[in-house]
Amino acid sequence: LIFFFLFLLSCVDRVNPRTGVSDCPRVSALCRNPVYDAVMTRQCPKTCGRCGITNSTATTPAVCQDMINPATGISDCPARASLCRNPNYVDLMRVQCGKTCQYC
Repeated sequence: LIFFFLFLLSCVDRVNPRTGVSDCPRVSALCRNPVYDAVMTRQCPKTCGRCGITNSTATTPAVCQDMINPATGISDCPARASLCRNPNYVDLMRVQCGKTCQYC
């Protein structure tokens, strides 16, 4: 019973340090996007209904490339290279910015 109670307490969404509140409710649509699976599981487990899930399903693409932002037609990866080694974004960056981050 104590373990179950501690498990429930540990299932919380992370807080944005800039605002002091969680962004998870605002970005909850990303819970269903496979590209964001790992980061949303880590950042928003309560909102995404992923309490107790620790394994990532993110993988490195077979072709070494950066994804293109469909709104601009170019990759955002060079501008976001500082996130390549950030533990909160490493799984997402591995999928979206493998070439820039030198993961492949």
